[in-house]
Amino acid sequence: MTALELLAFARAHDITLIPHGDRLRVQAPPGTLTPEVRAELQAQKPALLAWLAPADRVVTLKGGLTVPVAAFLLALDLEARGIALAVDAEHEFKVPTDPRLLPADRAAIRRWRRHLGAIVEYRVPDEEVPQ
Repeated sequence: MTALELLAFARAHDITLIPHGDRLRVQAPPGTLTPEVRAELQAQKPALLAWLAPADRVVTLKGGLTVPVAAFLLALDLEARGIALAVDAEHEFKVPTDPRLLPADRAAIRRWRRHLGAIVEYRVPDEEVPQ
């Protein structure tokens, strides 16, 4: 089961998933957390945390672009791992097809897609670039 399928399952079965730092708190009606569901939650925990992380912390880049910290850190991590981020001619973010992407990376990329596109296209205004 993918992280998105697991989220849909949780919603359908009144299971609440609450990200708390690097932990995932689960509130569920009695009997809904079978051993199989628990195993899936554990296996998909990194992807679920990436998807559910709140966007309440932001960073303002030089020149004024404000993006969620999670999107910025994701962009830096992918760049450090040599995974290229790009936008196409229509300024749409292109999801990398790199085989090194983990399921958690793919979930995070889907979550922060628009912000990643803004980061990729962002340019510091000319008047702020040191000569």
